[in-house]
Amino acid sequence: MDMETVSQILMGHQQPSWNFFNTTNAAGPLRLLAVLDQNDGSLVLPFLILLPFLLFSLFRHYSNSPVVLTYNDDPTSIRLFNQRTGKEQTENLIDYILKKCPSLSDPARGATFKPTMWMTSGHLQTAYAAYRDFNSVYKIPYERELLSTPDGGTVSVDWAPSVKTMPADDTPTLVLLHGLTGGSHESYIRALVETMTKDHGYRCVVFNARACANTELTSAQLYCGSWTDDLRMVVKHIRKTLPESKLMSVGFSLGANILMNYMGEEGDQCELLGAMSVGNPFDLMGTCLAIERGWLGSKVYSPAMGGNLRRIFMKHTKWFENSGVVDVDLVRRGKSIRDFDDAVTRRVFKYRTVNEYYRMASSSQRILDIKRPFLCLNALDDPIAAAECLPRDEIKNNPFGLLATTARGGHLGWFEGFFSQKRWCTRPLAEFCIAMFEADRRPVSRTPSNKPKVAADVSTLEDKKQQQDGNNGNPESHIVRDVKSLEHIDQGGATTKPLRNKLAAEQHTQKASNSQQRVDRQSNERHKKNSLAMRPFARKSFWATLLPLIIYYIMKRR
Repeated sequence: MDMETVSQILMGHQQPSWNFFNTTNAAGPLRLLAVLDQNDGSLVLPFLILLPFLLFSLFRHYSNSPVVLTYNDDPTSIRLFNQRTGKEQTENLIDYILKKCPSLSDPARGATFKPTMWMTSGHLQTAYAAYRDFNSVYKIPYERELLSTPDGGTVSVDWAPSVKTMPADDTPTLVLLHGLTGGSHESYIRALVETMTKDHGYRCVVFNARACANTELTSAQLYCGSWTDDLRMVVKHIRKTLPESKLMSVGFSLGANILMNYMGEEGDQCELLGAMSVGNPFDLMGTCLAIERGWLGSKVYSPAMGGNLRRIFMKHTKWFENSGVVDVDLVRRGKSIRDFDDAVTRRVFKYRTVNEYYRMASSSQRILDIKRPFLCLNALDDPIAAAECLPRDEIKNNPFGLLATTARGGHLGWFEGFFSQKRWCTRPLAEFCIAMFEADRRPVSRTPSNKPKVAADVSTLEDKKQQQDGNNGNPESHIVRDVKSLEHIDQGGATTKPLRNKLAAEQHTQKASNSQQRVDRQSNERHKKNSLAMRPFARKSFWATLLPLIIYYIMKRR
């Protein structure tokens, strides 16, 4: 075909024929239609009818995200109890989970996330989770309880169902931790609470951090990714309220980071049967750098998260104005989440720099210390919890861990369905939790403890006496640990991991005393030893400061 014919076609004076496509370099669908039209056009109409279905199939093949699992080659064993026969047996943890959790193991039964057609992007999933109004669904009637912390702070726990509706018994209980500036009102919290309580009859308790979910701030301290003492106090309170109930926990986003830090710090003394981490950033330093690297992260996500923190802070400035720790004007001028952490978080929790806080608060360094079964669920397109920060090696080297990832899902999104969207992640989380609860449904007092016997010496005498009275003289059936007996570095704030195993070993090796005065004296001596062990350079700090001054004085005299 010559150029004159092409110009006539472009100007509209001549209509192209199928021969035009056969004699030119047409490609793609046009070339395909020309080939199909060679048989008098009999195949063109069927092809046009089937084309939408073909495109939809290709789109689904591209957007569907099967679950990819990462775990240890030699996982631990889990104890199973058959209530009908009364016999115990053990089974490989991963084999048991894969058998009980089809949403993690069987693509035909839900182990594939199929995102909503118009929300295949992680950014769209994240935005939908943040701005969609879910007040019309997941209506949970909570009962709130306020708890005071040793430093005068206040946290709240929301019970579902209420204690009046479901009195204390041996019903398994799930403890939930919300994300940054969230609370029990969040849709991802209420979706899982509804599934666990209404569909399966379990109990749920949502832990609301300081100043979150309309909890009044009563001290000059908020919360952060490394502060686990409030969670430890809440778990202890729930244990005393429900002495026969087995406990599990799930954390979302920053709450997942706090939960994993807690699990790692507690080790084999943990009160929880297991844990689930959802959308965990794991490495706060890497996450912060990944967010600031992109345009959306630096211009949208970071300012949004920093703004949420700043709004909570400005409601309670009276606690910080005269504290001499935080500059309120500096907080007001901040824009990003890093600005807030530098102006408030690292100062309140006594970190020297914001990067030190990010590094030391990262739960990735606690993964190898966790001694209870745990599931980590993350989406690889999460724009906040970056995929490059996932602790794959740590989880693969922990026999208690299981990492489940999907290619899509965003940050706490995982929405599927076209007209009515629901979170896919609720299913695998509920299945994992139920699997752990149903492995051994005996109440706590009749379940063999999986804690080392040295844990019995960690609790105080008062706790031991209360536990003996509550367990009919069987103090080893369950141990309630006293948080106050666990010492931290005075100047390290939340930066130092308590040496609980060493503390328990030292207390176990010393003989019991018949005199209460002798017990107190020995406790004080142990406190000094532990403080020195956790601060190896404490004795040298004085001379390290004084010697330069002496040398300077001598040189000046000369």
